[in-house]
Amino acid sequence: MSDSDKVLQDMEEGGDGMTKYGNMILEFVKKEVFQDRKNVSVEEIVTLVAALTDLSVSLLAKFRKEPIDTSRATEIGRDVFRHMVGKIGFDMGQLSKPSVYA
Repeated sequence: MSDSDKVLQDMEEGGDGMTKYGNMILEFVKKEVFQDRKNVSVEEIVTLVAALTDLSVSLLAKFRKEPIDTSRATEIGRDVFRHMVGKIGFDMGQLSKPSVYA
């Protein structure tokens, strides 16, 4: 089994853990980031998701055998974010320069 196959198998087996941590992060964001707010703008949510994507890429990059330059990790995060947003079906033209990448 190749290393990439092992990683995918670990991710599939860790699905319950990912759900648990995802829910923990969601609760933290609701309580701490958007505490007493009734309205949150789309731009704020997009920026938050972009920042979490960057954080995820940076964290994963730290576990590589060979380090990835931080600017390369940011570039990967941007690509992942754009791919994710495009797959969901949002208008990519509105994401020309997310503020998190400015």
